[in-house]
Amino acid sequence: MLQHMSEQIKRLRKANHWTQEQLAQRLNVSRSKVSKWENGEVLPDLKSIIDMSDLFRVSVDFLLGKHPTDEQRLQEVKLAYGTNEMDEERLALIRYMNEQRELAKRLYALQSLPSHKRKRVEEVVIKIIDEMIEALK
Repeated sequence: MLQHMSEQIKRLRKANHWTQEQLAQRLNVSRSKVSKWENGEVLPDLKSIIDMSDLFRVSVDFLLGKHPTDEQRLQEVKLAYGTNEMDEERLALIRYMNEQRELAKRLYALQSLPSHKRKRVEEVVIKIIDEMIEALK
């Protein structure tokens, strides 16, 4: 766990183009503490782990290297959104969108359109997808 967390901290810091000093300032800790975390000398304290989770916009589980099962993810989504409507089919769609980054970007942009414009585009996209699936059978 220590090795995984140290690698994650370093990778996430670099992905944000921050120096150890800049990360330390954002977390209100010393640069040497960040260095020790990244070198795997010590584990961050709980407050720092939570702060990094918020700062990097990742789960604490992700930082710790714990990969939740689909059942755990499903339960977390249900709790977070107060719904029982989340099912395996929607979870599979989320996984697919995570793998198809370009498609996900465009669908995300689509949701920002005014509803009357978005509705028409969605109808066209659905029709195209249905026709392509039928043609590929």
